[in-house]
Amino acid sequence: MNVCAKASVFFCSMLYFCSAEAGQSAMQKMLNPVIEHQCALELKDSNLWKASTFLMTAGNKWQFEQDVCSCVSANALNDVPASELAHAAVSAEAKNQLIKTAVLNTVKNCVIQQKK
Repeated sequence: MNVCAKASVFFCSMLYFCSAEAGQSAMQKMLNPVIEHQCALELKDSNLWKASTFLMTAGNKWQFEQDVCSCVSANALNDVPASELAHAAVSAEAKNQLIKTAVLNTVKNCVIQQKK
């Protein structure tokens, strides 16, 4: 594939990923599983999470983690500008930083929401 064709494919992909669909862009949908995984890692590393789930059974802890991380993946990118999503699409470093920041900013609200 020549350079011009690659550029065209890349440009069309970026337009597709950055265009808004019903609630979430394709880029947001692509990042959801990555965000869920990062959320689980962040929770397992958190001393507060360990202390607050200490008395839970393994099944309840797993279900609570699933509920929280599902909430995080659904809401973490809601307030992220399209320009940041576009930058994350072409830069692994930007993508990793975006995911980490989005997860950390959303976990607290999702834990509170799931405890209600």
